[in-house]
Amino acid sequence: MTGRDLQALSNAELEARLQDLQRRAFEAYEDAALAAEARDDRTAYARAEAEVAPLIAEARAANDERVRRLRRRARAWRNAGLAIAVAGSAAISWIALRA
Repeated sequence: MTGRDLQALSNAELEARLQDLQRRAFEAYEDAALAAEARDDRTAYARAEAEVAPLIAEARAANDERVRRLRRRARAWRNAGLAIAVAGSAAISWIALRA
């Protein structure tokens, strides 16, 4: 998926995509471990690495998108908190000056 495709996903879809990628990667590594154990095949790990590399790259891009969204949300909440603090301070100052 491209960055534009990831931006089109909802938060729930993005989380589901990340979980699916993680599940697929773990399955590939588990299959490689079983193959290596059953046939004493050490190249199974290298094949698993090659198979999982695109999954890891996609998961990294999806996680970067998730982090970008979370940072944007945190920035919005921080700005809202600052605006409330400024408004509250102004209101308290106004009340104090009137008394």
